[in-house]
Amino acid sequence: MAQSSSKMAGGSDTAGYTPENIEGMEKEALDKANKAIGSIENAMAVWNSVKNKTPDLQYRIDRLKRIYEMLTAWERKSLRQMAKPEGPIAKIERLREFSDICYSLGQT
Repeated sequence: MAQSSSKMAGGSDTAGYTPENIEGMEKEALDKANKAIGSIENAMAVWNSVKNKTPDLQYRIDRLKRIYEMLTAWERKSLRQMAKPEGPIAKIERLREFSDICYSLGQT
């Protein structure tokens, strides 16, 4: 049975969203990623300036570095792809990737 045009391959329904809603959500996700990236950069700068690094905090810093890498990769990819004309399904897939990154943060 063929899927309707409002269904994505992953099963998400796009019928309830307008292109403006999707663009707004994408901009909000980019803003959140950008703020998180800036905060992580500040935290890593403080960590790098500390002389006596405690092993118990090293785990947290390593986790922050992984988060930083995931967010910066997503941000670069998103900005590159946003420069190209695309439909709402591509934007929703990017939002899903951001959501997956956020979800994975709670799993690590």
